[in-house]
Amino acid sequence: MNPARARRAVRDLYTGPSLTAADLSAPLLVLPSSTPDGRLPGAVSLDSVKATLARWAELGIQGIKVFAYGHDRDGRASGATAPGNRMVRAIAAAKAATPDTAVTTEVCGCSWTDHGQCILRTEDGGIDLGATYRLMADMAVQHADAGADVVSPTAMLDGSVRAVRQALDDAGHRDVGVNPNLAIHTGLYGPFKTLMETDPRAGHRRGLQLEPGRAERDTIVQARRWITEGADSLTLQPVMTAVDVLVRLRDDQRVPLVAYSTSGEWAALQTLGETGMVEYLFMLKRAGADQLLTFAAESAARHLGAARA
Repeated sequence: MNPARARRAVRDLYTGPSLTAADLSAPLLVLPSSTPDGRLPGAVSLDSVKATLARWAELGIQGIKVFAYGHDRDGRASGATAPGNRMVRAIAAAKAATPDTAVTTEVCGCSWTDHGQCILRTEDGGIDLGATYRLMADMAVQHADAGADVVSPTAMLDGSVRAVRQALDDAGHRDVGVNPNLAIHTGLYGPFKTLMETDPRAGHRRGLQLEPGRAERDTIVQARRWITEGADSLTLQPVMTAVDVLVRLRDDQRVPLVAYSTSGEWAALQTLGETGMVEYLFMLKRAGADQLLTFAAESAARHLGAARA
């Protein structure tokens, strides 16, 4: 029998991996103002975190990734590890609202430095890798202390995953996961960088991202390096232009994979309409993503509910 001619019950039996709201993880962008400007979906003030998380949990969304903006910035990113900073309070608020929600945090200095770079600098302007590793390690421990379940080193620096994993273990957080980024260079990060003010004042971040023309090869190389350094899972972004890379990555790795839709990517998806959005998410699931990290999670969850119905 040709499955394409089968009755619906039989077709459903042959259907590939299903996609539900539980497969979605939502970026939680925490802003300083009590009236977020709406430049990106999902951006909320700190006092709205509990209500937002409760609403997302009702939709079936089981994970978030926290980003916080509006810090006191300096050249050493000292605010990143200041007691009670906005990231720490956001983590605590999220866990208080929905204790069973998996909370992942961004571990990077770019939104805490006055120069917008991920890397700390020496007095003469050189790269201070040691200080950068210590910053990321201290941030990771602080986030874990606040209740984070997973920390995500995003600077794409060799050695940073090892430093974070070691610091977590030394602090007694052996059950906190490490999920580094595999970031392919693209202009699709633009809206997020504008909102979070993470564009470097000088130069660009291309040297800390994977080249699009070599993405299939270099992603595999970097993924293996991250696993060797102690990563428990991996995030690939942006997936709209890298589904082929996601497939290759799944063929090479058995660890959980998160497919990240960036802000510019999500805006492009919305122009396709609800049907196109759902079909794209299903495509990512079939390509091997264990979880989809996506903007506008409420909208996506509603669309998925309609698709299941």
